[in-house]
Amino acid sequence: MKSKTVELPTKISKYEKPIPFDEKFKHPGGGGAITFTAKSFQKWIEKAMPITKSMKPCHHTQAKNDGIIIGEYVFYLRPYPTWHMASPFVFFTLRPTRTGLQIYNRTTVAIARFDAVVNIPILASQSILEPWMSLTPNEVLTLRNSVRRSKGNVAIAGLGLGWLARKVLERKQVTHLTIVEKCDCVADFFGKSLIEDFGDRLTIVHGDAYDFDWSPFDVSLWDVWQGYGEAQDDYEFQGIRRDIESTGKICIGWGQNVFRETSYN
Repeated sequence: MKSKTVELPTKISKYEKPIPFDEKFKHPGGGGAITFTAKSFQKWIEKAMPITKSMKPCHHTQAKNDGIIIGEYVFYLRPYPTWHMASPFVFFTLRPTRTGLQIYNRTTVAIARFDAVVNIPILASQSILEPWMSLTPNEVLTLRNSVRRSKGNVAIAGLGLGWLARKVLERKQVTHLTIVEKCDCVADFFGKSLIEDFGDRLTIVHGDAYDFDWSPFDVSLWDVWQGYGEAQDDYEFQGIRRDIESTGKICIGWGQNVFRETSYN
């Protein structure tokens, strides 16, 4: 008996209504989904990270060859498919499944999709080529509050791919930004364009955020964890946060309230 060949669809679901990607997009609610046009999202990526315009997209297995080596990391563009083959159970036949990225809003999770293939910037360890840092709708959604609350003398723990730092520096309410980045290579590579664009409004410190003095800053933003919500279980960070907030200043960790219980009082 011949096995049946299942081909992936060439179009998105008829129930999806793609919209242009915008940094102010509204979370669709727990269990909901939102579809962005790939063209608008890719245009936004290129604006947020101009270096991606000249990069060749590649699968993670080819990242070391086609990506950019940054110390122990590799930076590359990963094609993100519109559909993929999957099975909801171990022994069931694979079927075409609509690909989606999780997006968080406190304790609710939704899905972000695209109407065509998009190329997502990924920073991964060379030894384990899974994303350590990336630039997706979830990063935008979950860091918007940090941007909005930034004012005066601001500091960020962890440079990442630089999107948060750039948005903070674009705010007229911010007088100066200090970035504390443990990896020298990451700081030098992703900090270069920020220094060129913002000059003496930016200081990059190569060091460990946990050993840094946060007392001079009006707002402290932490983004040093791989998973959203891991700040909640980082007891060393929580101690630092309490010390900062006891002086009346602001300290925000990425996803620090994601597991907080809702009060009904």
